Amino acid sequence: MGIFDMFLSEEKRIAKQQRAVTNRDAQAEDREAAARWLADNGSPKAIVALLTRFDMKLENQLKDKAERDFVYALLISIGEPVVRPLKRHLKKCRTIAMPIRLFEELADKEQTIQLVFELLQREYEKDDFKPRRKTDLLVWLAHHTHEGATASAAPFLEDFDENVRYAAIEVIAAQNAAEAPTLLEPVLANPEEEANRVKVRVSELFQQRSWVVTNPDALAPMLPPTFSLGDDGRIRLA
Repeated sequence: MGIFDMFLSEEKRIAKQQRAVTNRDAQAEDREAAARWLADNGSPKAIVALLTRFDMKLENQLKDKAERDFVYALLISIGEPVVRPLKRHLKKCRTIAMPIRLFEELADKEQTIQLVFELLQREYEKDDFKPRRKTDLLVWLAHHTHEGATASAAPFLEDFDENVRYAAIEVIAAQNAAEAPTLLEPVLANPEEEANRVKVRVSELFQQRSWVVTNPDALAPMLPPTFSLGDDGRIRLA
């Protein structure tokens, strides 16, 4: 801390350290010192400031990972006081992966899943064209099973972004819920679906799980070339 920092308010000192920890042009030692200062401060505002390091990336991926891991370890060492600021941070941060992993480690799986449901609902209600958060949240959810996951992912089957739609399919596939065929058949029958990998993935699921289609006349012409529809209403490899 500089000699004149003692005249700064607490909020301004935190802001100064936040600028330092997220400054790509600073020396690594300076970013580390700023991270330690914020962790030692331990206030909710300081924790949020420290969390913003996850939204900044260095060109050197090895150095970036090492710094992120260092910040992660600092936050883990703080423990439970991180949970509430982290929850607030997750509602607006750009990078989801490490903050979500951190939340799950500090809270528990059920709380994390419920938080992801809440965040997905917020993303669904937004009127913007920033699909990365939606994709990252759905990718995380696809690695978990929960009775509410299918309903949480289903609205994103009609998202404008191909990656979001694909990730929503993976969430539904992971749950193996009874309603999965009903939700996924319209994806195949949709004449406006231009993403071949989306249709191929849904076709694979129908073929692998022997689901019977309910509207074969509408669906048959829409199948990818590597699949066909049998007389029994099941999709098979062509």
